Amino acid sequence: MFRKLIPALLLTSFALVLTATGMAQTVKSHAAGAGATLRVFDPSLIDVSVSPCDNFYQFACRGWIKRNPLPADQSYYGRFSELYDLNRAHLRQILEQSENAPNRTPNQQKIGDEYASCMDTSALDAKGIAPLQPMLDQIAAFDSIGQLPALVGALQRKGVGIFFEMGSSPDYADSSRMIAFYDTGGKGLPERGFYTRDDAKSAEIRREYLAHIAKMFTLAGEPADKAAQDAAAVMAFETKLAEASLTATEERDPQAVNHPSDVATLSRQMTHFSLSDYLKADGGPANGKINVTQPKFYAALNDLVASTPIETLRAYMRWHLLHSYASTSLPQSFGQENWHFYAHILNGAEQQQDRWKTCTSRVDHEMGDALGQVYVARYFPPEDKQRTLDLTLAIEQAMSRDIDSLDWMSAQTKAQARIKLHGVMNKVGYPDKWKSYATLTIVKGDAVGNQMRVSEYKSARDLAKIGKPVDRSEWEMTPPTVNAYYDPQENNVNFPAGYLQPPFFSAKEDDAANYGDMGSTIGHELTHGFDDEGRQFDSTGNLKDWWTKGDEAKFNDRVECMVKQYDAIEAVPGVHLNGKLTLGENLADLGGLKLALLAWVLKAQEEHVDMAAKMDGYNPEQRFWIAYAQQWCSETRPEALRTQAQTDPHSPDEYRTNAVLVDMPQFAKSFSCKPTDKMVSLKPCQIW
Repeated sequence: MFRKLIPALLLTSFALVLTATGMAQTVKSHAAGAGATLRVFDPSLIDVSVSPCDNFYQFACRGWIKRNPLPADQSYYGRFSELYDLNRAHLRQILEQSENAPNRTPNQQKIGDEYASCMDTSALDAKGIAPLQPMLDQIAAFDSIGQLPALVGALQRKGVGIFFEMGSSPDYADSSRMIAFYDTGGKGLPERGFYTRDDAKSAEIRREYLAHIAKMFTLAGEPADKAAQDAAAVMAFETKLAEASLTATEERDPQAVNHPSDVATLSRQMTHFSLSDYLKADGGPANGKINVTQPKFYAALNDLVASTPIETLRAYMRWHLLHSYASTSLPQSFGQENWHFYAHILNGAEQQQDRWKTCTSRVDHEMGDALGQVYVARYFPPEDKQRTLDLTLAIEQAMSRDIDSLDWMSAQTKAQARIKLHGVMNKVGYPDKWKSYATLTIVKGDAVGNQMRVSEYKSARDLAKIGKPVDRSEWEMTPPTVNAYYDPQENNVNFPAGYLQPPFFSAKEDDAANYGDMGSTIGHELTHGFDDEGRQFDSTGNLKDWWTKGDEAKFNDRVECMVKQYDAIEAVPGVHLNGKLTLGENLADLGGLKLALLAWVLKAQEEHVDMAAKMDGYNPEQRFWIAYAQQWCSETRPEALRTQAQTDPHSPDEYRTNAVLVDMPQFAKSFSCKPTDKMVSLKPCQIW
């Protein structure tokens, strides 16, 4: 099923979690069972043996790092993970109560029975792959290219990610209406470069991936020789799909993926793949405007389906069917093998997570609004929503002043920038209208069937939006999520309730801490509307140039400084960050922190805050910077850092701290850093 891409997430892919929060703000650390209170500013996390002017991240976070060795089941663990652990425990409680509650509501029945079905590993092991047999039989019966489109549509509706993706998204030219987007897809490795890079580590990962596919085939009953042969064929086919795709960096440019067309035109171009038959099976619209994000990919796909042996296409679809259901719907041996490659080989985790954790995340992903309603009622009072809105408005006012002060931007572009800023919609906590799951059937003990029905429900719901007005009140994240995002096509910022808690925001702590942490996050999301991608969309979300040519050139000259700055960072030996891939997030980090500082300084002046007064040993300015840094305290395995550097638009957490602060002269002044110190740049990058 197609999922609308949100380019402006706050977190890295390793920290992105679906979660809920709880009533208490005290959790037990995963290390040694020690009690730990989550605070926005926490002096116990500071290591004073490190100079703040030498490595501020280590100064602010080394105490946390010493206290929190990486859990064996994690490739990444940080402050977001701490809140995630707390939240997920409360989600588990909600789910277990829903499973056994008397006189259950329809939503309680669905989330409770889905959780129970996922947890019943004995039943999953006993059933084996029998629940998938009808789909396996469909694939086995496929014997001519003419049958392929209908089979692809049927499998995609059931959540099997093969060949390409199709779904709804706002029209780039008219953001008020939804059209069909035809995107790339069908690959099991994280992105194109994993198939094409020729370094030794990439070659090793490809060998491991090949072995993983073969192992999944053997678990499904294939003889070892046949499994190895099929795995090699799948790998060769996916490599051709990858070679026809844009790189992760190229995909960041909205102009590069804006190719308006219509169903009739694409149908004529797909001479070996009947789009009509596919759409009948998938349920998509048979006519109307579409966006073909990568025409080169579809041209290559058209040729590939005609030139590839039927047996290879069968193996490819069989592999992706197994892959799509392996994690929580098939016997534990499939889940173990899935973990072995994706968590252990790619990202370095040493052991699988407890089953209840993966099942909790599954239910939140599948029926997040049903779970979210319970969460919001228990753990997110109206005053929490209001205090977040107040902070958001303060940051927006700071951005307005900042735009006015820019010496490189013309009055004409400034006027358009203010229009866009004033058009931002602030969405806090949870949606105004909850999704209904009335048409979704969940059967206790039927994990595979439930996953299929959830996929069909989501696919039908998504495709039904095509041709209709955009619902700007809808959320792309569930309310319990610990994350945030900006949507450039709707010009809104989104802060789920699960994130608006310590260690990121607390009414019990001072403004210096809250503005340094959550204030910088709000500023981060707002800045995404004006980063290298977001700035290409106007106030209504249309892909439309509202810049003068001179201002555009000045912007591009300034951001080149940041591209070079991050290109120079070596994340792991031999792998540097990609300054162009990470540019949008780096711009948002720097711009967001600057906006938070502007807003907080004004508030402190209005309230006559004594800037010399110390609390916990630090004055307000220093607390602001420390709170910013401490939100990023984390540890990441080298394998995960490598994957992140090659695929993720977010920089690793240490550089989201130090590289940003180096570009903030106000930071160096707060800690009396000398021009020769490592945390000082003589030519800091300055954009907003």
